[in-house]
Amino acid sequence: MDPNLFHLDWDRTVEALAGIVVLAFLMERSLSLFFENRRLVRRLEGQGIKEMVAYVVALAVCIRWRFDAVSIIVLADKTSYLGEAITAAVIAGGSKASVKLFRDVLGFRSSAYDEVDRERKIKRAETQARAMKSLRDLGATPEIMDTAMKDLNR
Repeated sequence: MDPNLFHLDWDRTVEALAGIVVLAFLMERSLSLFFENRRLVRRLEGQGIKEMVAYVVALAVCIRWRFDAVSIIVLADKTSYLGEAITAAVIAGGSKASVKLFRDVLGFRSSAYDEVDRERKIKRAETQARAMKSLRDLGATPEIMDTAMKDLNR
């Protein structure tokens, strides 16, 4: 195909992007039932499992409903598994972005996350207090204590 003949159909492109945004939002809200559970928040935090689960769910949705945003945008004759896989990755990434928007920007947080954050802050403060006490017991100078406190607060 002659590359000069390529063009984007902006109506279809906007519809595909709107579909991605809506699906990302639906996924984020549906998966929050599991990911914001108090027990699971502690176990899954920082392990990268949530992202993989979001991708697998998005992939299942894209395959089931044959949603391939890449084929829609480039005006392909039919959908493909590769396009569905790429679309699923974008949806799962959008789901993560929507979580960030709700939690960090808009301040909507589950009480389970607030509880885990509170516990972490308490543990961190206890660790700092033990470290400072150990330094005092060892006869550390005020400069060393200052440096240690700065390092602990990073």
